[in-house]
Amino acid sequence: MEEDYREFEAKTVDEAIILAMKAFHTDFEDLDIKVLSEGSKGLFGLVGTKTAKILARHSPAPSVTEVNGQEMSRVQPPPQEPADEPRSSVPSQESLDEAKRIVSEVLTLMSMPSEIRIREEGMLEIMGDGSGLIIGKRGQTLDALQFVVNRIVNKSRKEPIYITLDTEGYRQRHVNHLKAMALKMGHKVRRTGQSISLEKMNPYDRRIIHLALKNEPGLNTKSLGEGVYKKVVIVPRKTSR
Repeated sequence: MEEDYREFEAKTVDEAIILAMKAFHTDFEDLDIKVLSEGSKGLFGLVGTKTAKILARHSPAPSVTEVNGQEMSRVQPPPQEPADEPRSSVPSQESLDEAKRIVSEVLTLMSMPSEIRIREEGMLEIMGDGSGLIIGKRGQTLDALQFVVNRIVNKSRKEPIYITLDTEGYRQRHVNHLKAMALKMGHKVRRTGQSISLEKMNPYDRRIIHLALKNEPGLNTKSLGEGVYKKVVIVPRKTSR
């Protein structure tokens, strides 16, 4: 019989998880956690009246969770491919030409005509005066355009391909930023012995975090949450008991 969930409430999700760890006398990686709500912040960033709530229980066996970007099971071997890595074929020249045409048409409809170049394998570079607007806040506009293009390109394909859009070298700067943040937070986890959760990310950003910390000693990473956007949690690796 599976153990029932228990509810925990605190100012933040992290604090609620700590309460659960203490209540169950176990480590984070041995808990099955569902986030009900996140604590809200009031004026000037002060904590508001809304608290964070989670449901927690001991992880049932077999338990499946993302660890270092992979689905891990206690009774089954892990799959060879990370769960946060897009499963896709290498795009052909024909597919890249099709994607290039779609991007050009979409940007024209947005009154942002631009030059599109096929930069490297699976990468289209957008060049024009409106590159900053195409990137958007934290790359959200570029990601949305990339999503739409991939949906159109893969509409009638049995085996999906993945097209990456970039402009002004944003993708590489973003990757470098995520790697630097992962290493900085990983160092803090090792120093304090306390888990740290990052903001919600899409699967591709989570994979960068997972891979950046994959070979870092004394650290594990997990993805926490439901849906496409999840939080990456960096946890200190358990020593042998």
